[in-house]
Amino acid sequence: MPVLSVLAGVTLVVIALNDVFHTLLRPTATGRLSAFVFRGVWAVTRTRRRTTSGPLTILATVTVWLVLITVGWALIYLPWMPDGFSYSGVDPQNYSPFAEAIGFSLVALTTLGLGDVVPAAPLLRLLTPLEALTGFALLSAAVAWFMQLYPALSRRRAFAIELTSLHEAGLTTGLGELSDERAASVVRSVSRSLAEVTADLVQNTEIFYFTEKDETLSAPRALHFALELRDAALASRSVDVRAEGRVLARGIDELSRVLRTQYPHLGGGESADDVFGNAARGHGHGPPEEPTAE
Repeated sequence: MPVLSVLAGVTLVVIALNDVFHTLLRPTATGRLSAFVFRGVWAVTRTRRRTTSGPLTILATVTVWLVLITVGWALIYLPWMPDGFSYSGVDPQNYSPFAEAIGFSLVALTTLGLGDVVPAAPLLRLLTPLEALTGFALLSAAVAWFMQLYPALSRRRAFAIELTSLHEAGLTTGLGELSDERAASVVRSVSRSLAEVTADLVQNTEIFYFTEKDETLSAPRALHFALELRDAALASRSVDVRAEGRVLARGIDELSRVLRTQYPHLGGGESADDVFGNAARGHGHGPPEEPTAE
């Protein structure tokens, strides 16, 4: 029984740390457990305004990691409860061994070091600092995770504002009003911004789950305007503008592929129009409706 407890504890700790490694330290990967939590929070908030989905996703993921690590270390300590520990002002007979193991694991993980329960067995005196180090590293990684998300979100919002402004100015469908040089520059700028948004999604899968209350800031909604700009550029008489249009079309196809691959729960659809429409509806901002002929 003690061996099973230790093996179960080691398994939980390894699962959590492996997920942390893949989610936070590998730039183009997300742990399976984290992906499951992301989609679970998204599904729970599906029928409501999702402006809190992104932060809740991060908090839920970090909480799952903390629970797994706390319980895992508690199971490792459990066979030594209470004989392997020294107690000061606390009667271990008043608590169940598992509850005491959970309490000590939390104290060690958060590096509080209350001093009422300290490890006495040599092996435990070696293991306890390792848990404290794990807790400190996890806390630091969680803070760094939040810090790296918001620059990516700012770029996504700037992309949405750029496309929305171009659309409202009539330029996503009216490139012919501009000189060839200026039209090519506009398409090139959007292609560059689109590439940044795509790279951010690949590196930080979780930013998709951050939604916007203001539709002007919603990149999934604004992607419809990128499709308009692509079509207008490809139909241009200018060789340079058509060339930039092909670059934009390639970027749109790549973003569509990333969305289909990383977020299959959004729904079917192979064309970029379908994929972007599903993403916009998922964020609570359906793609803009085309004007109907009178």
